[in-house]
Amino acid sequence: MPNLKMTLTENSRSFFKESLSQAVQAEVDSSKWKFAILLLVQAIETSLKERLRRTNELFVFTNIDSPRRTVDLGLAIERLNKIAKIHFKKADIQNIKTASDLRNQIVHFEFDLSIQQIKSNFVRLVGFYISFCRDNLEYDAISDLPPQLHAELLGLDSYVVELEKRAAEAIRADNIPSDEIWECPTCHKNTYVTSKGKDICYLCSHTDAIAECDRCHKLDFETTMEFMGIGNVNGLPDYKAICKNCVLKIDNEHPYEEYY
Repeated sequence: MPNLKMTLTENSRSFFKESLSQAVQAEVDSSKWKFAILLLVQAIETSLKERLRRTNELFVFTNIDSPRRTVDLGLAIERLNKIAKIHFKKADIQNIKTASDLRNQIVHFEFDLSIQQIKSNFVRLVGFYISFCRDNLEYDAISDLPPQLHAELLGLDSYVVELEKRAAEAIRADNIPSDEIWECPTCHKNTYVTSKGKDICYLCSHTDAIAECDRCHKLDFETTMEFMGIGNVNGLPDYKAICKNCVLKIDNEHPYEEYY
């Protein structure tokens, strides 16, 4: 029989996607929250282990002289902080500890928490996972989601608020000039970065080509521009990319001209 083999990275990504799927279902069936939490904590734990492995494979194990049992969340964070010099916010560490305790309650004991408490912690952990993967594993967890799950996630206000906060932090960390931060045409948040060759939304991971308007020479999203043909507008040669503001001006300046 064929074997099923998955790396730490593959495991982490699989756990994360399934945890989000369970969380979306939990909006109508609260019993799904326990699976969402369990899977998300596993996703975080395996992502931390993967970062340790990239430093040294032995660091994944509790005892490097006897590599049998792998590290738990607490030891993984401690080693990443001391050895890999990765800084964790106190709030993130507390959220991870709370989620770990909740996971243990679900697995080993009875648990009794309000849905709002569970959801609040879950949303913050989603934000942590996305940030950690982006900053330390060169992985965009949002853009890798299946399209339907991606859309469902961005349709939930609480998740968008957390992701917007994380996006703002990343923008500050990357020292992005304010004039290179645009409103994203997909999520409509001011999180689309046009500098450093990125051309990506830090919140929803939408990408769009940037083009220069042939009339005012300002940059804009290519998908929002209109292409006007030879000689149809003020004798413009060839097809030209015209931004929406210039299209409006042309319409006002030449209300009776037709162009195709």
